[in-house]
Order: sequence, then C-alpha cells, then structure tokens
Amino acid sequence: MSESRLEYLFKCYINNKYSGPEEEELMVLLSNPENEEQVQILMDRFMENTRHEIQMSDQAAASILNNILKRGKRFVIQKKNSKTVYTFWLGLAASVLIILGGAYFISDKKEYAIAKEDSSSSVGLTTEKSAKILPGGHHAVLTTSDGKAIILDSMPNGLLTQQGNTDVKKLGGLLEYKAPASFIRDTVISYNTVSTPRGGQYQIVLSDGSKVWLNAASSIRFPTAFSGSLREVELTGEAYFEVAKNKEKPFQVKVRDMKIAVLGTHFNVKAYEDEAETKTSLLEGSVKIIQGKEVGLLKPGQQAVINFKDDKVKIATADMVEVIAWKNGLFRFEGANIETIMREIGRWYDVEIVYAGKVPMRRFEGKINRNAGLSEVLRILELSNVKFSIAGKKIIVQ
Repeated sequence: MSESRLEYLFKCYINNKYSGPEEEELMVLLSNPENEEQVQILMDRFMENTRHEIQMSDQAAASILNNILKRGKRFVIQKKNSKTVYTFWLGLAASVLIILGGAYFISDKKEYAIAKEDSSSSVGLTTEKSAKILPGGHHAVLTTSDGKAIILDSMPNGLLTQQGNTDVKKLGGLLEYKAPASFIRDTVISYNTVSTPRGGQYQIVLSDGSKVWLNAASSIRFPTAFSGSLREVELTGEAYFEVAKNKEKPFQVKVRDMKIAVLGTHFNVKAYEDEAETKTSLLEGSVKIIQGKEVGLLKPGQQAVINFKDDKVKIATADMVEVIAWKNGLFRFEGANIETIMREIGRWYDVEIVYAGKVPMRRFEGKINRNAGLSEVLRILELSNVKFSIAGKKIIVQ
C-alpha cells in the first residue's frame, strides 16, 4: 500500500469516519515495520495539531479508546536527549487520548523517536475477582430541618416535600426549591442540607434561582427561602456556583472560618478536609474572600488559595477549564502529581487509596472522561509508568 493510503486511513480513524475493514487495514499498516517512518511523520503532525486540541464527541472518543485498550498493543515514544518516556497505544494513541481527553504527556514541540515496546513490559492491572467498579453518579441525601433524611436516588421525580411555603421538587439529578416571591418578616425559615457521598454528585436550584453543582463527598446547608438581607449558605467539599444577581441581598458562602461574599457571579470552591488548601476560583463577576483579617478581591480568571497552616490569602491566575472540569464530566490535570489525582479518583469511584512504598514521583497532563470505568482510567494512568492493583474497593499504588 502507498503512504497516501496510510495517511488517508489515519485521518479517517482520527476523525472517527471509517468502516470496520478500513480499521483492520489501518492496524495492519501501523504494525508493519516498513511504515515506521511514515507513522512517525503522521504522529509528529498530529502532535503539532493537537497542541490546539481536536474535538471529538464523547461517544466516538470512548468507542475508540475502548477499541485500543482491548487490542492491548502500544508504542513507546522517547523524547530525544531526555529520560522522559511517553507511551501511546498503537502508536497513534497519543492522538486518540488527546482527542478523547485521555492522558497525554506532550510538553513541548521537540523531536521524538518512536519504537515498539518490548512485550515483557506490557501494561496491565493486577486485579482480584470482584465486581467492576463503576464511576459515580447522581447520588445525594436531603436532610430536612426536622432531621428527616431523604435518599434522593430512590425518590421519584416531582414534588418531593414542602418546607414551610417552599416546594421542593426532584428532576433527575436536580433538586429545585420554589418559594413565594415575598415573605412576611416574621416567617420562620427552615434549613436543609444536601450531602453527596463518595461517588455522588447533585445539582440544586436554590429559592432565589441560584444554581449549585455539588461534587462528590460534599455538602451544602442553606435556607429553604432567603428572607433577610443576606443570602448565606455553608459548604464543605466542592461546589460550583452560578449566583442569581440581587444587589439588595448579597450572597455569601461560608467555608470553615472563611467567607466568600458575592452579588451575582460564577465561581468554584474546593474545600475538602483531606486537602491542604482551600481554593476559590472565579469565572465571572467578582468575589471578596474574607479569612480572619485577610481580605482578597478576585477578578475573573483568578484563584484565591488559603493554606490551613497560615490562613494567608494568596491570589494568582488559574486555568478555569481545569477548575470546573469535574462539573463538565472530566478529570483534567495540568501537571498534577499522583496523590492529587488519586484523591480525585478515590472520591469519584468511592475507593480507598493505598500506597505500597514510596509515592511515585509523576506529574500528569490531560483529560479523562469521568464516565469511564475505574479500570480504564487506571490503564490510562499506567501509561506514565505508575502501576496499580485493585483488591475489592481498594487501589494499591506501586
């Protein structure tokens, strides 16, 4: 076959426009040593193009990744004059994983050399016989002011309960509060709490129209209706807020001793107990961070970081796409270490993380769909020479 045929099939595969016979033909061509130089050229072009990320539907990308993982073939790409090794399935998996939002590890535009990996060092998870560990979903518990706990997963859609004059409706993975436009000043307002377990997430529309996306292992306490001069909620864990504008009633999020004051804006708060820092990231509008005597004002694109040891407010620019990736159904990492990644995975898949020996010194860049099974995610991470084994609901990092 001519090189033009290989290039044609390569492009068809990348764009997910190929037939079954064309796919088989491409795999044969990729495996042929005579085509190694042409494959290298195609890979180099694709690496250059994917600096700007080629888009592909989640469904198409997932299908391609699944096909690649099943075949179990891969290549190693060694950057010249470097000890860093980049591993890609089937030689073109760099493209697949980048499009997919899988794991990609390209850090610059320098030359790369490609070689088939020795079969003795193939990637593979060590697993005990156990049920497949699935990703998280819409799981949460609503605790009403009288202490009643309602497991939202098991409740049908529609009117769930009434809290004073407020109707509480469930719509799939959404809980909506509808309150009358005005309240008598002496009206007693009750408080509700929505909590997500590890492996859960939920969306809430508060009585003022503000929207809250609650990540795994998080909780938010809020009034069933806002009747005073201040709209205040309390948060643990992580949530993304789109606050309805109301100049007469500022919105405030309380996280431990920290307060986040806003009028109407979009922002994310990450405040897990097992994290060393609280991070408040602003996408739109403006917010004021108050931590004791420390005060910080955020502009869009900025992030306030508070370390629990000194309570200092440090403000810097941040990648907002990475910050809210969880809300958009992705793990996204830009230079994250293995411990940071495994905390995210542990919360989302509800698994325990154990380190066997010294923690591997690895940093990751890329995206992985949060709808992927745990084994698929770990296989992607193993491309960076980190080994995992699964025992029941426990992941051992080696």
